[in-house]
Amino acid sequence: MDRKQFARFIKLLKEANERGEDVDAIMKAYEHENAYIYNDGVFKKIFASEENIALTTDLVNASLDLFGCDCISHARIVNPFVPGETGNSSVEPDIMLVNDRGVGQPRDRISIDVQHNNNTLYPARLVLYVSRITSNMVKRGAPPLLENLNVVSFQFFEAFPKSKNYRHVVQLSNQEGMLYFDLQTMTIVEVKKFLEHADAYADDNSRLAQWLRAIDTLNREAGFSEFSQDPVFRVLQNAVKMCNFSARYLMTVDMSDVDRAMEKYEAALEKSKEIAKGLLRDGVPLDVIVRNTNLPEKVILSL
Repeated sequence: MDRKQFARFIKLLKEANERGEDVDAIMKAYEHENAYIYNDGVFKKIFASEENIALTTDLVNASLDLFGCDCISHARIVNPFVPGETGNSSVEPDIMLVNDRGVGQPRDRISIDVQHNNNTLYPARLVLYVSRITSNMVKRGAPPLLENLNVVSFQFFEAFPKSKNYRHVVQLSNQEGMLYFDLQTMTIVEVKKFLEHADAYADDNSRLAQWLRAIDTLNREAGFSEFSQDPVFRVLQNAVKMCNFSARYLMTVDMSDVDRAMEKYEAALEKSKEIAKGLLRDGVPLDVIVRNTNLPEKVILSL
């Protein structure tokens, strides 16, 4: 199912449940169809499952463009999927892996997140992930030796609309573009850009491109023969079937707490901007507008 079809299906389940109907019978009728992979709950159930650790590791290596001895190879899931739950906290990434490289070498921490809506808060949310994960790396009294940290974000909006790339590596650098600190990296994958400009990336045979095409094919319920010879994608094909999900679980995964909070925040922000515009037209002093809308001066001046 694509995102809209999956949303309609979740609505169907909820309405049937409210009427006291047998939701398990509805699930049975759809058991051979595919769930929408990029839904937060579906994504977590598939990729935060211990039994699918090889699947998750392959996706991470593809996203981080790691090959050979640089690959993540001994990963374990820190916040594994718990049946019936979508997560412990709304400020945690969907999935967290750690990779033990052995004595004397730094470990890796990799968080994975999916975001559909381009909210003004989302860049701050990614930075929040980095800061929260970093703060948990060093024990009290221990030397501040940080581990390699990668935050991987699959986004359905263009973070860099002027760039032809769909994968972006964001690190700390100075005004001359010189890298300052290389242990912390945000990898942004613009899924929408890749899919909407498929012809431009037709010659891209990277592992990440294969992953994005395979997931899109499953979401569209299209022929999967092109990918079925790949053992990793065969696991994905089976894991995404609706028969792997319960009705109770799916009725909790329509929208995350963070998405709901962001939606309310955006609506309140737009309302405040409209009020500020009206006050500006009436010649109300700037300090009065700031006091009554709680908008920063620079935002009001930009209107």
